[in-house]
Amino acid sequence: FSMSLHTVDTCDDVEERPPCTQQESSLGISKALKTAPGYHPATKRKNSLRDDTFREASESDNLFVWARFYISLYFNKIAIGMFGCVTGWEWYTRIDRYVFLGALPTPTHIKQLHSKERVCAVVNLCAEFPGYKNLYDELGIKQTLLPTSDFTIPNLDYIEQGVEDILDTIEQHKEGTVYLHCKAGRGRSAVIAICYLLRMYLLRPSEAQDILLRCRPQVDKDLSQTDEVRTYYKNLISQAESGKITRIPCSLE
Repeated sequence: FSMSLHTVDTCDDVEERPPCTQQESSLGISKALKTAPGYHPATKRKNSLRDDTFREASESDNLFVWARFYISLYFNKIAIGMFGCVTGWEWYTRIDRYVFLGALPTPTHIKQLHSKERVCAVVNLCAEFPGYKNLYDELGIKQTLLPTSDFTIPNLDYIEQGVEDILDTIEQHKEGTVYLHCKAGRGRSAVIAICYLLRMYLLRPSEAQDILLRCRPQVDKDLSQTDEVRTYYKNLISQAESGKITRIPCSLE
C-alpha cells in the first residue's frame, strides 16, 4: 500500500484513547532453549524438606512457563502454516525498507534473512528465548536482547533502547536491515515496531497502528492505546518541539 502523511508535531496531537476492542524445523529453537540460563533439567533433590518444597514449586512454575511457551509457539506455526493463506498471517513481514517484524525465527530463517534480506541486527523481546549467540557471531549479526515476559508490554526503557538500536543500525549499515521479534510477532515486538514508526515518521499512534495492521494482520489491535506507547509518543513530541530529534513524512508502499 502507499501512504503519504504530513503531520505537525505538537502536544495537541496526543490522541484521546478510544475504547479497547480487543516453516521450518524447530529443532534449532529447542537446542537454543536448552542452553539458555533459565533452562534447568531435572536434577537429584536434596533430603531437606524445606529445599524439596521450594524446588517442587519452582519446577512446577518452570514447567508451566515452558509448556505454555511451546504450546503457543506451535499454535502460531499451525495458524501460519495451515491457515495463513486465509488469514494473511506470515512468519515475518517487512514493515519498511529497514525493519522486519516477525515471530521467533529458526536458524534457517536467520540464514535466509541474512543472505537474502541483508539482516545485520536482531532485536529480541523474548524473556523465554536467548537467541542464537553462536550463529549470530558466525554471521556477524548483532543481537539486542530486551527480555520481556510473554503477554506483557515492554517497559519504557526497553522501548527507547530498542528503537535507538534500530536507528543506530540504520545509520551504520545503510543497506542492512533489522529483524525484530518476540515469540509470535504480535505483541511485545509489535510495540517496539509501532514506536519505531512513530520515531522515524510523522505519524500519530493510531496511524502507526494502522500501518502495522496492514503489513501484519495478526498484530494486537490495541497496542497504540497502551500507556507505554502513549508515554513514548508524548516524550517524542516534546523532543521534536525542542529540536532534539527530526521525523520524516511517511511514504510507505
